[in-house]
Amino acid sequence: MAIEQTQRIEQEKTLLTWKAPSRPFRSKEKRALTVPMVIAILVAFILVIAGEWVLIAVVAALVFAYYMWTTVPPEEAEYSLTTRGVRAHGSLYTWDTLVRWWVEQKWDHDLMIVETPMVLGGRLILPMGKNREAVEGEMSKYLLMEKPPDTALDKMGKWMEEKFPLEEKI
Repeated sequence: MAIEQTQRIEQEKTLLTWKAPSRPFRSKEKRALTVPMVIAILVAFILVIAGEWVLIAVVAALVFAYYMWTTVPPEEAEYSLTTRGVRAHGSLYTWDTLVRWWVEQKWDHDLMIVETPMVLGGRLILPMGKNREAVEGEMSKYLLMEKPPDTALDKMGKWMEEKFPLEEKI
C-alpha cells in the first residue's frame, strides 16, 4: 500500500518591499584618506625592498578599492520579504536556509543581519532604510531574532578599531 504525500504549493506573495542604499555609506573628507594612504605607502616601500612586486600590486588594488568605497555613493536597491523568503539583489534566500537575524547600526544606518550557511561569510547584511518597525514585524513571524555572542575575531576587530582608529571621531 503506497502512502500518498501531498504538498500544498502556494504562490509567492510579497509581504513587504522597501528601497535602501545597497550598503552603508558616509561621505568622508579628502584628508580622511591620508592615514590609509600613508600606511599603504609604508607597506609598499617595505615590499619594494623585499622585491615583492605582486604584493605591491595587491596593496595598490586594496588602496584603490578603499578609495572607491569611501568616495562613490551606493546605488539604491530593492529588498522584499515574501512568503517564501527574503529577496535581495536578484536572489531569493528561502526561510528554511535562514537561521536567525538581528539589527545593528553603522553610520546611522539600520542594518538587518541574517545568518545563513548558504552565503559565503555566513551572513546577509541588508540595509532597512526607514522601514525598521515593519521589517522587524514581518521577520519576527518567520525567524528567531537573536544576536549571537561576539566571536574572538569580532572582539579583536573592535579592540583594533578603538586602539588604532583610521579616522577621527566626530
